[in-house]
Amino acid sequence: MTDDRSAARGSVGQPWSELVGRSHEMARIEEAIAGAAAGECRLVLIDGEPGVGKTRLLRYLIERAHAAGRTVLAGSATEFERLVPFGMYVDAFTRLSDEHDAPGGAPTADAGPGELAEAALRTLLSAGEAGAAGAAGDTDRGRLDRYHTYRGIRALLTHLAADRGVVLALDDLHWADGPSLELTEFLRRRPPAAGFLLAIACRSSMIPPVAGDAVARLSLTPLDEDAVASLMPSDADPRRRRLMYQVSGGNPLFLRALLDTDDNTLTELADGRPGAALALEQTLLAVLREELDRLTPTARRAAHAAAVAGELASLVVIAHIAELDAASAATAVDELCRHGLGTLAGARFTFHHPLVRGAAYDTCGPGWRVAAHARAAGYLRRNDGSLALLAHHTERYAEHGDEQAARTLGDAGIAYLDSAPATAVRLLRDALRVLPERDDLVPYRGHLLTCLAKGTGVMGSLTESRRILQEVIHLPHEVATAAVAFSSVISRLLGRLDEARALLGARTGQTGHDRRVRAQLLLERASVAVLRADPGEARGHALEAVGLLSETADPALGAATHAVLALACLQDGDITAARAYSRRAGWLMDSASDNALIPHVELIAPLSWGETCLERPGEAARHLARGVDLATMSGGSYAMPYLLIAQAHQRARAGRLAEAIETARHAVAASEYIQSSETLAMARCVMLLPVLWRHGTGPAMKLAGQLAEAAPGSAWWQAMAHVSAARVHLAAGRAEPGHAPPPSVLTRDTEVERLAVQSIQAGAEGDVGTALYRSAAAIAAAADGPAYRLGIAYDARARALCGRDDLAGAAVAARIATERFAESGAVGERGLAHQLLATIFGRMGDVVSSRAEIGWAKAAYRESGADWLAGQLARVERQLAARGPRHTARETALTARERQVAELVSQGLTNREVAERLQVSQKTVETHVARIFSKFDVRSRVALTRRMAGRGDGWNHR
Repeated sequence: MTDDRSAARGSVGQPWSELVGRSHEMARIEEAIAGAAAGECRLVLIDGEPGVGKTRLLRYLIERAHAAGRTVLAGSATEFERLVPFGMYVDAFTRLSDEHDAPGGAPTADAGPGELAEAALRTLLSAGEAGAAGAAGDTDRGRLDRYHTYRGIRALLTHLAADRGVVLALDDLHWADGPSLELTEFLRRRPPAAGFLLAIACRSSMIPPVAGDAVARLSLTPLDEDAVASLMPSDADPRRRRLMYQVSGGNPLFLRALLDTDDNTLTELADGRPGAALALEQTLLAVLREELDRLTPTARRAAHAAAVAGELASLVVIAHIAELDAASAATAVDELCRHGLGTLAGARFTFHHPLVRGAAYDTCGPGWRVAAHARAAGYLRRNDGSLALLAHHTERYAEHGDEQAARTLGDAGIAYLDSAPATAVRLLRDALRVLPERDDLVPYRGHLLTCLAKGTGVMGSLTESRRILQEVIHLPHEVATAAVAFSSVISRLLGRLDEARALLGARTGQTGHDRRVRAQLLLERASVAVLRADPGEARGHALEAVGLLSETADPALGAATHAVLALACLQDGDITAARAYSRRAGWLMDSASDNALIPHVELIAPLSWGETCLERPGEAARHLARGVDLATMSGGSYAMPYLLIAQAHQRARAGRLAEAIETARHAVAASEYIQSSETLAMARCVMLLPVLWRHGTGPAMKLAGQLAEAAPGSAWWQAMAHVSAARVHLAAGRAEPGHAPPPSVLTRDTEVERLAVQSIQAGAEGDVGTALYRSAAAIAAAADGPAYRLGIAYDARARALCGRDDLAGAAVAARIATERFAESGAVGERGLAHQLLATIFGRMGDVVSSRAEIGWAKAAYRESGADWLAGQLARVERQLAARGPRHTARETALTARERQVAELVSQGLTNREVAERLQVSQKTVETHVARIFSKFDVRSRVALTRRMAGRGDGWNHR
């Protein structure tokens, strides 16, 4: 090979000295860096096929960012470590740390990049400590709080960006592990600060969703023939240049791989697999293997060791894995660098291209590779290495009966249960496969099975989770208690409350539990009792749990217990106690760390539900936002439906109907994902009224039909579903199928709405007596309760009084309803009460007041997005407008005798008393009264009195 060709070629793994044919892309990169300098947050995506130049262009971006004075973090992923959580970010912060001398300890206020990089690494690698804590039994303290981790990394990047801006460059994102992808998504949606540039390189066919909406997308296509010719040696003849272009397909990396290939081989390749149809990656790997074969045996073994070690590949580690002495290892690495296969960055060796590492890894032999992973794991154990990397290497050599390997895998799985549940499930299954079958390991096996059940439950496989738990709950060990508690959670999600109650009762009846474990069991029993609509039992269990927790410092568990206790008090009608317990729960939750809350994240739902019912919407919204964030970031799939259902309820109450419907739909999807029939029914229940008010009776009736076919299993939610479905049927003017009776078990918190609905149903059927009786009972049940319940009760009372033609009394009741709904923040119901009041005033002939109430109803419907209700109100307004002119015509047609009768009636005289006063027959008075009512368009004496008072002495009469 000529010197000219050698200078052009370098090595397969070594980049070209200059970028060729990428002037447009380079200009776009300059624009992105300038935009970030101006305070913008940018996302640049570089995509293309393997070898097309993505890594080289990303390196150009890094070089230009450095030249512009930016702080740069550069990390890459490989297919070999894609199961190591946060691997890309560990790589990026390790490189930044290597570039700066980083003192130990926590970063100071004026910390430099090195200190911040070290702090980030401690955060990302804290799973090792978490695994150790989990193995020691302190599973709550040992949990890796994923959301806290994300926020911590964001804060560190914000600090780095403060002065000069920061560039985060991530190569081969398509190989990234799940947590790295989620952290990248988090940073994209919540950029650290102005001046943040996120640059991503990945294959076009494997673009992750996080990179789908890049501000600048640079899709690299193969080079054209002229660009390929410019990269070839100057002495290459035209025929060889054409062959090289045809065979390489314009791919720069493939072109470099083929520079040494003779013309005959090129011709065969071109004839057999021509042009773009050539799948050159395997060809390239073959060329790379040939290049590795040219190395000395020692250098080749060092390449194999570096491929196994990955990011650990320092000279010391390479020597240990390759079983070389230090001098031989150094010489071997020098040979690798001399051949252009990689380079030393500080003490760490890195391959120039992932394909080079892939070739080295594939050619080292399966038996040697297994032993090499074992040596890498041994090195990490002796040097207190990262648990993530230790588990990665242990997975690749562990065999059944290796207790040390099983504990490594198990501890890592426990550590990742909240931060990376998919990884946790894989590691836990491997640990159980490897763990020896010994009696003394039964407790640890039970602990691993319980964690595996939680992981599968978190990922949505409730039935599989329940099956795993059945293996644990009968074990004669303490770990079975945790399995029982989580088994109850699964039973709740599946609507099997009696099963959960029996299981918990048997476990809490046993002795020997410590205070905290017993408190957890009692909390779960209280939660089941609330769903079974048994507030007495729920209060008893929750109060006992509160007593047990009084001497422990566990704010998260205390918050969950007080939240359930508040809900039980609400069911029992003890509003004062409910308020006190709810405030205590909120205070405890606010004082708890994210890490401590994750195990109890689903119980943020009852806290916020109670806060909504107790008319503290701000606290409810704030706690729900935190809960949804925690469940999202921790992968808590089983908790998400409860949280979304409570959030939909809170938004519906606040009059944010579109958001409520969207949130409830997310709850439906989350329920279907985890196959929870119970939360699916609950989600449909909270969606009913928002759908009715926004979209009308058709969609609402369809939804009510789905709810009837798959009703909730819990008595409490059966009662709520019954009330909501009845309101939909009333709005549609249809009776419920078979006049479905209310659930047999009812609580005080659902009693008011049940009585109100029964009153309105009776009124619709013409049974005024029952309507009045039920509405009076609703008011009595709502006494001293939240304003919302009083609004519901007085609204029903107003409708019942309308049925008796007591319009004055109805107006008073409807006015109270509007005031109570306004006080509670229930925008939709407030609009309905104003509409009812408008109708009442219209019947009384008070057009001015009726129009004013219509205006208030319009405003409420507009605020809440109640489009269907607004359409119904428009009909009422048209009727009023059509009726208005007739009032004047009728009033002016009043005769003198009719005026006398009207005046006496307005003074409170009966028809008989008026007849005696005017010395006419009672029948004549009744006729006059009927004509007066018709002319004034009123239906009661009270309405007539109001009209008389409004007209004064200026009546026109015949």
